Amino acid sequence: MLQWSRLHPYNAVHVVQVSTGISPQDYREGIESVLRPCSLGLVSISDNQGSCHFHPDHPPIPPRVIGENELEAEIERQLNEPFPLQGRFLPFRFFCGPGADGTTFLGIAYFHALADADSISRLLLEISGACTGRALSRESRLALNPGTGLKAPMGNPWETLQRSIGAVRQFQRMRGSHRPPSSSEPSAHNQFRAHALTRIETSGAVAKAKRWQVTLNDLCLAALLLAVAPLTSKRFPTPRPALTAACVVNLRGTLRPADRNRFGLCLGSFSVTHPVPQGISLRDLAQDIGADTSRIKREKLSLGAALTFRASRFMLSRLPVEKQRNFYRKSYPVWGSITNFRVDDLCNTRGATEVIDYVRAVSAGPAMPFVISITGIAGRLNLGISSKPNVIPADKMDGVIQRFVALLTAPEEGVSWN
Repeated sequence: MLQWSRLHPYNAVHVVQVSTGISPQDYREGIESVLRPCSLGLVSISDNQGSCHFHPDHPPIPPRVIGENELEAEIERQLNEPFPLQGRFLPFRFFCGPGADGTTFLGIAYFHALADADSISRLLLEISGACTGRALSRESRLALNPGTGLKAPMGNPWETLQRSIGAVRQFQRMRGSHRPPSSSEPSAHNQFRAHALTRIETSGAVAKAKRWQVTLNDLCLAALLLAVAPLTSKRFPTPRPALTAACVVNLRGTLRPADRNRFGLCLGSFSVTHPVPQGISLRDLAQDIGADTSRIKREKLSLGAALTFRASRFMLSRLPVEKQRNFYRKSYPVWGSITNFRVDDLCNTRGATEVIDYVRAVSAGPAMPFVISITGIAGRLNLGISSKPNVIPADKMDGVIQRFVALLTAPEEGVSWN
């Protein structure tokens, strides 16, 4: 992530909607009452070590105030505004605004290399509770303190070797797949769209996945590949007919129980590559992907992603920026990525205010044209879609989103593309 941040703003945004009215001043006081005791202040980057370090400095952080109908525009703005990355800098930005019926939106944008969705959601929910007078517990203060960071266990040398081989094979399959369009403009600009599935639509998608004996994540990956397939009609006469999608994985379950709630970044990733022939049904594609992801879980290949990233960092860190961009475009031909997060359990235990809604967004970087951030809350799925219009134009991206949602929610079991 530190390497990607040199190529484009690598930000993420979380927004929680709470049931009570919270003023900007209350939000500012809540922010300071949580960040300061948790030692979440200025940060600096060590390029040589590939790590970030927090410092005890705590400058004031006034939240940006937005209007009731400006939320999506603000999320897009925050995705595209880079953090300084030089010297010591503040890795958080906050914003707030009124929602309908007396509710309030509280938002945080952050430098994504510092923390994952689990840590940031805990932080944001603690702040929302502090805004209404909830005291920061000792347990929360210790969990949110960045300390020395998190590292997923790599296992014994034999397991590490096996995962390395598996990760290389996965990379080789991905590298031979059909590439997304190249752009003459090296723009890192992201567009943002939000879409909410109803409880009925969400329960239908979950039930469909269960009937087909796949996970909801498998279903989403299959829907993503089918949704982009109409953009790839020229791939069949070529030696690269397959399509690749990626998925980000929470690795906190691999940590010791005492470390699972600690602040930091603990993510892995994997990719699925499939020929996606014309006429294939959503069910068949989801079951093929399910077989792949079962093997990935069994062999813990998502832990091997860290090894490939370390290798690419070693090889690319001294190359010019444009050559790094070209490497990712050619060697990581990923059409889109999915990141899943369920916030319900945290909402039930954090904060003094009722959480009504929750939305996330992540920058789409040099390795993919778009990212779908899926957040589960109160039996619903919220989709935060960030995309690069210089790779997939806005009108075509609208079609991708419409097909993705239709594939997830359609009652038919044989949905396909023509």
